[in-house]
Amino acid sequence: MKNKGKYGEELAAKHLLSKGYKIHFQNYRFGRLEVDLVCEFQNMIVIVEVKALSSIAFKLPYESVSKVKQKKIIQVSNHLLNEKFLNSDCRFDIVSIFLSNKGPKIEHIEDAFVAEIDEGY
Repeated sequence: MKNKGKYGEELAAKHLLSKGYKIHFQNYRFGRLEVDLVCEFQNMIVIVEVKALSSIAFKLPYESVSKVKQKKIIQVSNHLLNEKFLNSDCRFDIVSIFLSNKGPKIEHIEDAFVAEIDEGY
């Protein structure tokens, strides 16, 4: 399934570039954790999780980004912001892609989740 993920990330990157986003990193790693895309848009750092599914019978792609996954993304993002983008505003987006026979359907969800203050972030 790695190919579907890679393909989804490429589609997402092209989609975001077409909307005027600048892409700083793809697959930014911190230890074993990773974020798919690190972008910048209107002076804001945008951390993007990409989810691509070829079947939506059970759930939509963005519904795969669980609270546990969000916490991992936030952990990587804290490191990234401290290392590369100190004092930058940040938000978390999801690019949800349904890979159908009629071609991909891309949905960009801005501010999909937030780093919760009470959870020690």
